[in-house]
Amino acid sequence: MIRMSLSELAPLIGARLHGNDRAFAGVVADSRNIKSDQLFVALRGERVDGHAFVGDIAARAAAAVVEQVLDVSLPQLVVEHTEYALAEIARVWRARCQAMVLAMTGSNGKTTLKTLTHSILSRVGHCSVNPGNLNNEIGLPLSLCALPTQADFAVCEMGAGKPGDIAYLMRIAAPQIGIVNNVGAAHLERMGSRRGIAETKGAIYSALPSDGIAVINAEDEFADYFSSLVGKRARITFALDRAADVHGQIVASDATSQRLAIDTKAGRISLTLSMPGRHNALNALAATALAIAAGASLDQIRHGLEAAQSISGRLASKPLAIGATLIDDSYNANPDSMRAAIDTLRAQPAPHWLVIGDMKELGPDGPSLHRDIGAYANTCGIARLYAVGELSHAACLGYGSGARHYERQQDLIDALRTDLVAGVTVLIKGSRSSAMDRVANALLAHDRTESGTGGGHAA
Repeated sequence: MIRMSLSELAPLIGARLHGNDRAFAGVVADSRNIKSDQLFVALRGERVDGHAFVGDIAARAAAAVVEQVLDVSLPQLVVEHTEYALAEIARVWRARCQAMVLAMTGSNGKTTLKTLTHSILSRVGHCSVNPGNLNNEIGLPLSLCALPTQADFAVCEMGAGKPGDIAYLMRIAAPQIGIVNNVGAAHLERMGSRRGIAETKGAIYSALPSDGIAVINAEDEFADYFSSLVGKRARITFALDRAADVHGQIVASDATSQRLAIDTKAGRISLTLSMPGRHNALNALAATALAIAAGASLDQIRHGLEAAQSISGRLASKPLAIGATLIDDSYNANPDSMRAAIDTLRAQPAPHWLVIGDMKELGPDGPSLHRDIGAYANTCGIARLYAVGELSHAACLGYGSGARHYERQQDLIDALRTDLVAGVTVLIKGSRSSAMDRVANALLAHDRTESGTGGGHAA
């Protein structure tokens, strides 16, 4: 992690040191997590102003980054804008680290791709990743400030909620390798259109250095556009359905895994991926391409992909005691990932039930996009559609007769507990703000209670 003195850092970020010089190790923006040797950055948010907590942490922190001198007994780095200062601190530290940085963004699959890539590169050297969802203008700089000096690789997931976000993050992370995993209908409310999403995320390519390597999804509708941004830089393409540098084939699949054959310029590898679904096969190809760009061998790629485990809330298949199968894909959703989930569901043993919550941030197209999902579920032969949320009512209309809509999540849970029978494969999905993980967890908790595996209590 970052280790410097205040006097050394101040001129590098355009700050004025108020108080005594002091060394610090680590940067935080949450006053609840401050340690004695850390630098606290007082960020101004919509609801909370970090400056209000500087007095509380004065006895614990090494120093604080602030926008005006505060009357507290603590060294302070005074800057014009603390959020921009955080970005500069991260940029300074990233430049001092030896790690090869890989940047990834996309509408779907970023965290899964990050997990797969980390699993491979950890077999090549010391690989660091930005944890959880620390992928925005606050989280990514904090993650970079925690980058170990001995790291050989840093895998950086980048999220974009509005135009310009990726370009901003690229200036901080300065990666050598970059990928837009895919472009889908996520954040349409703020991006305006799929083209707007592509332009925002495409900054990952245009900001690469001249000797950087671009990894491109040859199946994506914006592949040609991304290629134009790459220009004369090196590139590696990947695909399932068309010619590419990294080409894959799904040999066999079931509810929990799939067998893949991957052809590269260096040869073929065959492996079992513990993640079902065509979209996860594409994620594996993307990780393969990234790893090749980073110098991994085919054996390291195969072992890394096979060792990677399914992530909670992302197509995690769980057998229920009654004989049904629950597929928990509740982590997040947009129209493209919802279709991919339906495709995965219909490849499992029938009958198929789909349980959905609202897909958020779709703007004025939200109702029609939900209606399309309902119609697609019907076309795919999904036996039952259960939905909760205002927007998901449109999905029921698109599905037609047999769809069941609920105003309250608890009513949906009660209905599923009553209706579920042996042999059913049920998939649960929705945007994170729809909290469909509560539905999945409620069914699992009920299943443990009904099967007598929930544990006892003292009588």
